[in-house]
Amino acid sequence: MDASKGNAPQLIKPSDHGGGFGWENEKCYLCHTVAELEDAHDFSPNLIDSFGKLDSADTGACLYCHGTNGLSGITAESYQCTKCHADSNIVRSADMFKGHNTHDMNGDGEMTNADCVVCHSFSDMNGEIDVSVDFTKGSTAYTDVSSFCLNCHDGNGAFGIMPPALKFDADTTNLYSTYMGVGETESVQRQTADIHGVKNGNGQSFADFRGLYASNTTVSCLSCHKVHTSDNKYLITDSGESADLADAAALGASVSVKDDDFSELCALCHVTVGGSPTDNGLTGVVHSSTYSSKCTDCHYHGAGYGATEDLF
Repeated sequence: MDASKGNAPQLIKPSDHGGGFGWENEKCYLCHTVAELEDAHDFSPNLIDSFGKLDSADTGACLYCHGTNGLSGITAESYQCTKCHADSNIVRSADMFKGHNTHDMNGDGEMTNADCVVCHSFSDMNGEIDVSVDFTKGSTAYTDVSSFCLNCHDGNGAFGIMPPALKFDADTTNLYSTYMGVGETESVQRQTADIHGVKNGNGQSFADFRGLYASNTTVSCLSCHKVHTSDNKYLITDSGESADLADAAALGASVSVKDDDFSELCALCHVTVGGSPTDNGLTGVVHSSTYSSKCTDCHYHGAGYGATEDLF
C-alpha cells in the first residue's frame, strides 16, 4: 500500500497499532466499535453506512485502506472489495457487477477482488471518482478517466494487461493510437486519430447530433462503455445515461447489442429525422443510400485511423 496516496493510518509495523496491542489481530471490531468507526470516517456517509453491515470476520474491508497489520498472506484477494461493492444492501451501485460480460483481468470468468486492484490499487472511498486518487498511478497523473483507460488499451499491455483484439482488426487493439492519433505534432495527431477521439469530424450530411454533441466533441470512453460489467459485448453501456451530452430521449433509453448490430448505441448521439425506429425507442441512424444498417460494418475503432475518412 502506498501511504502517499491517501490519509488513512497505515498499519505496517507493530508500533502503528496501539503500540503493538492490536498488531496481527484479525478482528478489527474487537477494539473498534461501530460508533468510533463512524466518527473517524465521517467524510464519507456511504462508507459509514457499510460498517454496520459487516462483521468481525471482514477484516479485508479495513486492510484495503489501512495496510496489512502484520497479517501474513495479505494479497489482492484479501481486500474483499466485492464484500461491499457487489452487495446491493451496502452499495447502491452493486448492479455494476451483475452483467454477463465482465472486465475480467485475470481470466477467471468473473469480477473478483484481484480484478479490482489492477485499476483501483487505492481509493479514498468517498463515493466520488477522482483520477488522481482512485486509480493505479502511471508515470504521470491522469487528466481524465479516458487517459487512464488508454494506459492498458494501448497495445503494449500496460500494467501487465493485454486487452483482447477486436474482431475487426487486431491492430485496433491499440486504442491509444486510434483515439489520440500518431505523429510529432498536435495537428498531425488530430488528423490521424479517429473522430470519436481527438480528431475533429467534418460534420454529418446524413444525420444530426443529439443534445450537445458536435463534430469537434472528444467522446469519453465511458460515454459508450460500462467499465465493470454489462450484458452487452465489449462492455458497451446498457443505458443512455452514459451519453451525458445527449438529449432527454437518449438519456432515458436502454441499449442492447444484438449480434453485431450496435445501432441502439449509435442512436444515443446520432439521429436521422424520419429514420426507422430502433428497438430502444430512438430513431435509427441511416445513410441516404443503400449502406448496411449495421453501423459497425464500416465504423469501428481505427476504421479511419491514419486516413482522411471520418470512419471512426
